[in-house]
Amino acid sequence: MNIMARIQALIGLLTHCNEEKMEDVMLIEGILRKAVKMMDLTLLESVSHKFSPQGMTAVALLAESHIAVHTYPEEGTIFVEMASCGSRDAKMALEFMADMLEGKLEIVMDKIIGGA
Repeated sequence: MNIMARIQALIGLLTHCNEEKMEDVMLIEGILRKAVKMMDLTLLESVSHKFSPQGMTAVALLAESHIAVHTYPEEGTIFVEMASCGSRDAKMALEFMADMLEGKLEIVMDKIIGGA
């Protein structure tokens, strides 16, 4: 019998974020890289797209799954979706992102799937 790996699926909202920081593609990409490193995950590739007049989407493709970030500067909000089969609690990465963006973290969903 095969047992599925332990995966933490997490959805969070970062609210009241600094709008200038939310619009800085290089900063967001750097925050993602630091979050991946602090979680002891393996970054395979990252991609981002800046929208006009505002907002962006960034995705970090990980050996252990992914982190996706969608910014809504007009609302001061960032939607973050993360799935990780790493051993650390993924909430740590979202708390780090909220701190770096001067925002507040609201966990919308935190679910462990699989594992033994």
